Amino acid sequence: MKFESAPTILVVDDEEYICNVIEEALSSEKYSVVTMHDPAKALEYLQDHPVDLVLSDIIMGDLSGEMILEAVLSSQDDAVVIMMTAHPTVQTAISVLKKGAYDFLVKPFKLELLKSTIQRALAHQQVLRDNVRLRGQVEFLKVANAHTSGIDIDSLLQMVVDSCKKELGAIAVGLLEIDPKTGELIRQACAIDQPDLESQVLNLDSLKKFTGTWRPKPVIDGRRIKQSGQALVRIAIYQPIFIRRTLHGVISLIIESHFGQITSGQLDVLSILTNTVASSIANHILYQNLQQSYLEAIRGLANAIEARDKYTSGHTDRVCILAKEVARGMDWDEQQIYDLIMGCTLHDIGKIGVPDSILNKSSVLTQDEMKKMQRHPELGLRIIRGISLFKPAIPYIGSHHERWDGSGYPKQLKGEEIPLEGRLLAVVDTFDAILSDRPYRKAGDINSAVQELLKYRGTQFDPEIVNLFLGLIRRGAIDFKKLYGLDEATVNLDEIIVSEKVSV
Repeated sequence: MKFESAPTILVVDDEEYICNVIEEALSSEKYSVVTMHDPAKALEYLQDHPVDLVLSDIIMGDLSGEMILEAVLSSQDDAVVIMMTAHPTVQTAISVLKKGAYDFLVKPFKLELLKSTIQRALAHQQVLRDNVRLRGQVEFLKVANAHTSGIDIDSLLQMVVDSCKKELGAIAVGLLEIDPKTGELIRQACAIDQPDLESQVLNLDSLKKFTGTWRPKPVIDGRRIKQSGQALVRIAIYQPIFIRRTLHGVISLIIESHFGQITSGQLDVLSILTNTVASSIANHILYQNLQQSYLEAIRGLANAIEARDKYTSGHTDRVCILAKEVARGMDWDEQQIYDLIMGCTLHDIGKIGVPDSILNKSSVLTQDEMKKMQRHPELGLRIIRGISLFKPAIPYIGSHHERWDGSGYPKQLKGEEIPLEGRLLAVVDTFDAILSDRPYRKAGDINSAVQELLKYRGTQFDPEIVNLFLGLIRRGAIDFKKLYGLDEATVNLDEIIVSEKVSV
């Protein structure tokens, strides 16, 4: 591992005297100086040792300084090269500068010029290293902005691994989030160049490296490999994700370098992105806990409604389950599913304002009683009005009794004027009602519920949602035994065109 310290300078010149003079001049400048007057040995040295700066002669017998330059640029991450020659030509100067040399000195030169040139070269190198850190901060800002803009947690974690791969030059990055209580995997993300590396960066065993500790320090393993004729070290870095001293996951990276180095700039980038992940996971956990608390409060309201109507016990829970299956068939995201659960749970909250005598009446309702019953969607909207938390429930409460042909209530909306949420709920609400006892009739069977949907498909119900729901039944996606204690009936749906998608 390489941190900021005394810069290492390699001096290569076939004249030993030149090497000695330069070493003596630079030794007082707090540099670590290595000299070599055999260019072949210098090439070998560069394969196994990191350096910050190389000062090389151009003409050195069979091996030229340009070969040293090429070796430095191919084997060193950010070293700078200054070339020297006693036989300068414009063509030579242009050639080495084009190939990547930082500067060009003509022998003989004053030692003060040498020192100032080296200082400028190392300052240039520091700028390059600072740029790495700045890019890391830019990536942090991108991720932080994505977090505050409400991007879902899975997309945000994918953005983090993509940023790690890009900014750290990794060939594989994996991120695992676990349940700290059970150790079970919650979610994962990866970015890889080589498919065979996926199992290495998405390995739960990597978490064992941090058992019994809470310190967020990376573990770095390295092993030497051969690739394209060059000696490389493949480094595996495991960065734990701690939240309040509790392990919540790990970021695993595989990087290939010539010396098994991880620069302080790279570690800074990794630390910044890891802190962002920890913050995002912590906020997501908090958000989930708040959502769960809200849902429990909402279920309390629903239970209060169902307690007044013995025939609708369990109706809300079953409708939620059926509606979630349909929503998944429409590729709804996590937030939409949460809103759906809220809406389905509250859809009949307006029945609080309907008299018990009407709710539990065992005979057909009179016209006046029906009008009072049909007011419950509007009553429900009035109850939640002004409560921003319940805003996502509005389309469920207000439109689940609208009909596709425009003859429903309370607003006589027609077709796609009806919010999609209300159209979805209308189908599953009716289906569950048929399979449940009511004051005025006994529960029907699956066949009769299916026939009801078929009969009113395109008049009462959105035909595409009916088709999608029936497709779920045909594929066995609905557990009727668990929901209703019924064995699945044989339902012939061969003539139905099943839509797997619904336009939203």
